[in-house]
Amino acid sequence: MKRTDSNLRFLRFWPLQLTGWGTYIGVNVLCSLPWWRRLDYDAFRGAFLLSSFLASFPMYWLCHLLWKRHARFWTVALACMLASFPLGMLCSASAFEAAVQLGRGRPPFKWVDVITATPSGWYALIAWVSFYFGIKHYLALEEKHRQLIATEIMAQEAQLRALRFQLQPHFLFNTLNAISTLVLNNQPFAATEMIGKLAHLLRSTLDAPDLHTIPLSDELAVTEEYLAIEEVRFGDRLTVRWDIDQTLVDTIVPRLILQPLVENAVRHGIARRPQGGFILVKTRREGNRLELLIENEPPEESAAMLLDGVPRIGGVGLENVRKRLEQMYGAESSMHTTSNARGNYEVVLRMPLSMNRNSTEYNLSQSGL
Repeated sequence: MKRTDSNLRFLRFWPLQLTGWGTYIGVNVLCSLPWWRRLDYDAFRGAFLLSSFLASFPMYWLCHLLWKRHARFWTVALACMLASFPLGMLCSASAFEAAVQLGRGRPPFKWVDVITATPSGWYALIAWVSFYFGIKHYLALEEKHRQLIATEIMAQEAQLRALRFQLQPHFLFNTLNAISTLVLNNQPFAATEMIGKLAHLLRSTLDAPDLHTIPLSDELAVTEEYLAIEEVRFGDRLTVRWDIDQTLVDTIVPRLILQPLVENAVRHGIARRPQGGFILVKTRREGNRLELLIENEPPEESAAMLLDGVPRIGGVGLENVRKRLEQMYGAESSMHTTSNARGNYEVVLRMPLSMNRNSTEYNLSQSGL
């Protein structure tokens, strides 16, 4: 891990180091063009730029040490100023020495000249230090931003997983309760058939990968298996109708998004009608949004369950669906429960349309599709 961090730091440092100093040297060269043919001036400038470049390496070591130890601002400022001043003096001294050695008619080397010119090298190193810590702080903020996004994604996935796992025991409890009812009503064959279908449904859901989204075709298959269990329970009292747009079966939807809706329709609709009724599962496209609709006939006491024309239905399943849609799609999704013109209950889900090109066409086993 340390070696990887060291390599990453190396790969970041050298491009910035060479680019920064290359730009600084280029600007100095352009500014020095009027005196380009003066050998002493060229020697002075060349030696100054080279020594400043080399002086940045001990400054890098110092800055890296201060950054690693999380030194305070004033400690960093004082340490860098004290370290850069003698280095700036050495840069000036090397520049004057080169001018004296290579120039013609140049006055002898004087420390007064060196001290006078020291601020030039000092300022260059201070600027380098400022860029270093500015870039380090920027990278640190970027890393914190990435970690924050990763943490939010992990929290969102954990919440989605918790919501999905909340559905499974809820559904299992209701199904086992239905099996118990069949046994108490002396219907062992129906109970056995329901147990077999439940085992098949659990196998298909629990053995599947831990995904938050699946193709609509897979979600319809799970919904069909669940309704097959309820058809065993209710017999002729339950009629299932399908209106599936085959062009939408590749659409990506949240996993187990339909099952709570049809379960709600069974519990609050079919189970409360002595003569039974139908459940309609419908998919359609509205612009760039997918619309999933579950319709069922209301129970006889529907008047007591209506408030301003809106059915008062809910519970764990519907609230779970609502939260999952908000978590995954935000304002781009919606969920509405209403009573349509025929007096039937409708639950309508809307979400962004996202296609999965690897899915195969879904064919329902029920007749009439």
